[in-house]
Amino acid sequence: MLRLLSALVICVWALPAVAATPQGILYDCNITDKKDRLYWIADKIAIVALNSGEVMVSDQVILRFNDTPLEAQISRNNDRRMTIRWTLKNIKNSDNQHTAAFEYTATLSKKTNRISVHASPDGYPDRFSGKGSCTPRTE
Repeated sequence: MLRLLSALVICVWALPAVAATPQGILYDCNITDKKDRLYWIADKIAIVALNSGEVMVSDQVILRFNDTPLEAQISRNNDRRMTIRWTLKNIKNSDNQHTAAFEYTATLSKKTNRISVHASPDGYPDRFSGKGSCTPRTE
């Protein structure tokens, strides 16, 4: 299943109208309004919400540090919104700063398809954020 999701996410960046698996929804998200240090919040984020309840997330930051999409934990999922969390572990930036974990939270409005993303490195006071919109794809 991870290979299928990896291939699907890669296709999102290659083809603008790629279809999601019939087993869930692919949210193809463009982050256009970012605050501070732009590289910790990717311009494009793919969220795959499977009907089984699993959620996978991928973007340029995840693929740089992890090589494969990550499974996200759902902290809220109702008719109005879905909030997911994921963690990148053992991150070292270009300035050789290290953090054991980088915590991400994304909230997607199901009514408007707007998304907000926040990221915080463990052990640092920084908080990075971005907002944008998603296109849900089921076919």
